[in-house]
Amino acid sequence: MDTVAQIDAFFAGRPRQWALFEKLRAALCGQYPGTQLRVMKTCISFDDPKPYCYVSNPPRALLTQGNRDALLITFGLRERMDHPRFAQVVPISRSRFTIHVVVAGEEEIDEELLFLIGKAIHCKGS
Repeated sequence: MDTVAQIDAFFAGRPRQWALFEKLRAALCGQYPGTQLRVMKTCISFDDPKPYCYVSNPPRALLTQGNRDALLITFGLRERMDHPRFAQVVPISRSRFTIHVVVAGEEEIDEELLFLIGKAIHCKGS
């Protein structure tokens, strides 16, 4: 199955999430043309060549009433950073943190989010 068919299957029955993903995909692949998508059972990764961002369904604990069709965007940073958009910051080590951001609307896939994900690209793999 090709990548487009795998993405269609991943978002089957969830057109709102598919639209959010497509906006993120277009933005990241436009900014980082070496990006490849890898569809797995529970997430889709953006790789260049190593993974720098993941998209998945948010766990119920991170959802609120108005964002049932949201996406969870996950990326890593080398320094702890608090930000109002971060749903969760998980320390992996003293110099690695996993960031989870819940995105419920296309307007949330903006320059600020792309900048934060861009920081992950510069620290991937090391």
